[in-house]
This record gives sequence, structure tokens and C-alpha cells, in this order.
Amino acid sequence: MKNKFLLMLFLLQFCSVGFVFAKVQSLPVSDNETGKNEQRKTLILYYSKMGKTKILAEEVRKLLPAAKFEEIKSDEGLMKAAMWNQLFNKDASIAEIDVDMSKYERVILLSPIWLQKIASPTRAVINTLPLSGKKIRLVITCGGYFGTEAQEELKKHVESKGAKVAGFFVVKTGGKSDEELKETIRKIIQN
Repeated sequence: MKNKFLLMLFLLQFCSVGFVFAKVQSLPVSDNETGKNEQRKTLILYYSKMGKTKILAEEVRKLLPAAKFEEIKSDEGLMKAAMWNQLFNKDASIAEIDVDMSKYERVILLSPIWLQKIASPTRAVINTLPLSGKKIRLVITCGGYFGTEAQEELKKHVESKGAKVAGFFVVKTGGKSDEELKETIRKIIQN
């Protein structure tokens, strides 16, 4: 009975539909030297298990070519990462991210959510990287719904690490083509 309940809860979370609003704050996308210097102070981190978040991250990489670009890597399987870790708020084991955080003022963090929580490999990054004093732009991908209460909880978690959430964006990937996803991230970054 308990397993059926957990399975139903899991399916409900992934099949929900809702609306999300995001604040927009632009980043320097220009090719001039000032824009490139600002980009060099930006770290782009992303985690993608199913590929949708990677599409967005690769587009950000094209828009901000002078920024540092790093993938969050975890060899944990989807069931452990998405179910066990999410249900019990456990961080996934991740490969070391070898960056000097003192070089960056801004971090763009792209990640999916699972069970209304940021993916466990991304949560591990939030919990282990020194984010104090950094401006964080969160780009969250989901197939359907990411509730406002869960969004506020994520913002508070990031800010509890001494960072400032400078932008929060939810990109619904369900039923969207790769080109639609790229257009969405272009608008987020360029506006």
C-alpha cells in the first residue's frame, strides 16, 4: 500500500500542470570588451538527466561564450537520484567541480526538478560550493508544474548559503520542441 501511494505521488508530481512567473534581469550578451569582461565573471553550471536542461545550457553557452561552463556530473541512476534522494532530501554523489569560485560574481544554475524539489545532484552543488556573496540566476526545467511554495523553499535554501537569487525562471519543457526551448532561454538571457 505504501509503495502504491509513493508511486501515485511520484506520477502526480510529474503530470501536474500549472503556471509560473519569473523576474527578468539581463546579462551582458554583447561582443564588446565590457560585455566579455562581465561574461568572464559568470559561471554557468547545469545538470541534465534527460537532455532538456542540456539544450538550454548549450544555448546559454552560445549566448555567453566568455563565461565559464561546467556540467554537474553524477553517476547515480535515475531511480536513486530522482526517487530515493528526493524523498529523503539526500544530496547525490557528484564529480568534483574544479572551479575557483572567487573568480565569479554570478552563477547561472540550470537544473530540472523532481518531486517539486531541485534535482539531488544540483542540490549537492548548492550545499557544497562556496556561493556566499554570489548572484545566482536559477533556471529550472520541469515537465509541468513547479509550485510557488516549492519555488520559495528553493530560493530560501540558496540564500541560506549566503547567495542572492538575482533571477528565478521556470521553463516548462513538456511538449516543447528543441527550438522552442532555445527561444525561451534566449529571451531569459537577453532581456
